[in-house]
Amino acid sequence: MDRHIFLKWLKINGLCFIGALIVVFLLVQLFPNVMLGFLGRWASLIELAGAKKMADLPSDFDIFIHILSRNSVSIFIVFVIGLLLQAPILMVVFGSFYSLIAFLAPLTIGKTFTLVDWILIAIEALFLTITATFSSTLATEIFGAKPEKKQLLEYWKKNWKKLLPKQKRSWRIVFKENKKEFILFIIIVLALLLFGAWFEVWGY
Repeated sequence: MDRHIFLKWLKINGLCFIGALIVVFLLVQLFPNVMLGFLGRWASLIELAGAKKMADLPSDFDIFIHILSRNSVSIFIVFVIGLLLQAPILMVVFGSFYSLIAFLAPLTIGKTFTLVDWILIAIEALFLTITATFSSTLATEIFGAKPEKKQLLEYWKKNWKKLLPKQKRSWRIVFKENKKEFILFIIIVLALLLFGAWFEVWGY
């Protein structure tokens, strides 16, 4: 795996997340009621997708398993979307979501987010960004589109209607060549998933 490409993707995905976080923060300051309504609709969609309220779960362990499962599904989605070179779009979505949750907290839960809350967001942002970056780097090898503005725009323009874009290299070969990196990625992300779920349940 090309470390230079990995770092470029890390920068792109990280900036997309942070940029969305900042933009939505500004929108919350300007239009709090509008953004509150938007968050409410978003929360309804998440509940329809199977998310449960923590108060409905019988024990801390059940909450831990639910959080771990929910975050694992998010990781899987990010990985798949990243393999199609669409991770920056998803990172904007996640950045916007966390920004709404954090900056609307005084209106939704009656208090401002504390340092501990921001640590939890940082943990989740980290495993999402690492996943997006790893799969995007693999996608660069598969589709040949480097993390540069011109190449990405050309790739998106040609393939935005295609479910499976034409591969320049077989994904099986790329996966096989990066077996060691896969193992390291799984260890790091699994550790972050477990720590994040533990921290959310017992770390406060």
